[in-house]
Amino acid sequence: MQELITNIASKIGIDEALAQKAVSVVLSLVQSQGDDSVVGQLFDKMPGAADLASSGSSALESGSGGGGLMGMVGGLLGGSGGEIMSALSQLKSEGLETGQIKEIGGEVLNYAKEQGGEDLVEKLTGSIPGLDKFL
Repeated sequence: MQELITNIASKIGIDEALAQKAVSVVLSLVQSQGDDSVVGQLFDKMPGAADLASSGSSALESGSGGGGLMGMVGGLLGGSGGEIMSALSQLKSEGLETGQIKEIGGEVLNYAKEQGGEDLVEKLTGSIPGLDKFL
């Protein structure tokens, strides 16, 4: 996972701490909204992903109350839509722009495909409505 974080930091031009936080939020979103068995299979092939997802879950929970308009919209949407909006709000509050967030999501997705295979990732992304807006 460290290689992914380092690559994202370099490619997007952010520090590694912010890249790690962003990756953890993306993985947390996937873990909370994806099919449990598929997430488990994928995370087994991505050592460290579950730990990062746990830290991202904490970041989302602490950021969900004050996310401004996006956080309020996320709360109203509920379900995966609400989680996605909360994740976007949290990452924007860290100073990331929408384009950067999508690029980070794409990098995480590509890494997941490299580690777990395209079929497994397609099953996962297909089970999370609205994820395409985040990636």
